Amino acid sequence: MMTATPIQSPHLLLRPVEDGYFYAVNCAHPHSLRLLNQAQYGLLNAVDSQTDTAVLAEGLGLAPDMVDGFFRLLAQTELIRFDDQFSQPTKPDRVSSLNFWIHTTNRCNLSCGYCYIGTLNTSGGMSAAVQQQLLHKLVETVQRRGLASVKFRLAGGEPLTQFKAWQAFIPQVRERLAEVGCGLDVSFLTNLTILNDDIIGFAKAQHISFGVSLDGEGAYHDATRSLRPGIGTFDRVDANLRTLLANNIPVSTSTVINNANLAGLPDLTRYLINLDIPFRYSIVKGEAIDAGLLDHYLTEAYAIMFEAIEEGWRFSQRHQFCDLKPNELGFQTCASGFSGGAVYVDGTVNYCHTHVGDTAKQAHSIFDEGLDLVDMIQAVSHYEGPRSTDCQTCRYKSVCTSGCPVYRVDGKDPQCSLYHQFIPLIYDLQAKERLQLLHEYQMMQ
Repeated sequence: MMTATPIQSPHLLLRPVEDGYFYAVNCAHPHSLRLLNQAQYGLLNAVDSQTDTAVLAEGLGLAPDMVDGFFRLLAQTELIRFDDQFSQPTKPDRVSSLNFWIHTTNRCNLSCGYCYIGTLNTSGGMSAAVQQQLLHKLVETVQRRGLASVKFRLAGGEPLTQFKAWQAFIPQVRERLAEVGCGLDVSFLTNLTILNDDIIGFAKAQHISFGVSLDGEGAYHDATRSLRPGIGTFDRVDANLRTLLANNIPVSTSTVINNANLAGLPDLTRYLINLDIPFRYSIVKGEAIDAGLLDHYLTEAYAIMFEAIEEGWRFSQRHQFCDLKPNELGFQTCASGFSGGAVYVDGTVNYCHTHVGDTAKQAHSIFDEGLDLVDMIQAVSHYEGPRSTDCQTCRYKSVCTSGCPVYRVDGKDPQCSLYHQFIPLIYDLQAKERLQLLHEYQMMQ
């Protein structure tokens, strides 16, 4: 047997779980997390990038063939390599799918003080003429690029105020794209204060999902999301969430954490775990947040998640923190400017939805001739800007990708230090879940 010298990934995270188990993950290689027993941990931990497999086997009293086989298994996800040519996420050569934020309307039935939509309530919904031109451009782009799928995220304003218009249009888009070999995925990004039998029936028939903005449980949500008379909306949203779940309609929630709602995170976490729906916690951008309290309440929320895993809750399928990509990883923070963009109510195309209605930003229109939709979103390239020296050498650089470039401070995400604390914790929870499933499997044998 030929020997080789194993080299640990420079982005390797090697930590204990419990019950004599450990885990290893290459934070620059997708889906690489692996549970290790005590002997496997000792073997990987002994790798010093200088000692070959035969010497390692001899020193640990292990069979050389077993050691070699184990390392070759780890090499499949680059936990180790037998050279130093470790890969990192890179920008794909071509676009295979498109993801569009569709600004369906400027109208909204709420008046949230922190809303970033500068054109809110200045005009109505997207006209039928704009919809038809969007369909024309979609088909043109799909055929030219050979795209396999398109996703619409219908936002606003409140998109469900425009339900009738999209009820007629979505089946038309789905049928036309199917004719050119392309699938369509649709979701409503909604405050979920509007729901009726027509919407439910349509969502089930068209396989539409819902992304719901939720500021907290009870009074935390009501404090910021109320109807214009000042009536809170949590009870209504709660009832509508349960209705969607009862009808097997996919739904997830998104919460922006700020000083006003961070104390409610523990109760919100219990609430969402009990509903058993996917949820995302993000940290407010562009305003200060109490770092000490954020750390405290996030830690408490993750402790609740840890306990829920022991009861069978699936953390890895149910929770996301900010734009972190611990499993899929990424070459940039989001798809904007590459395979993602935003279409405004008048057909203006921006690479990012935060720019909708901003006339100071260069943009194209779906009515422009000679350019397809990929051309348009890539014409004003996704602004990346410089990344700090720390980011370039960071173990977690492919997990956080330095955060959204619009909000970086000195080339890095303002929450960098918090990420260094919570990224390992997220991997700990994934490993805990993996171990829990292993124990359940062993009990069934």
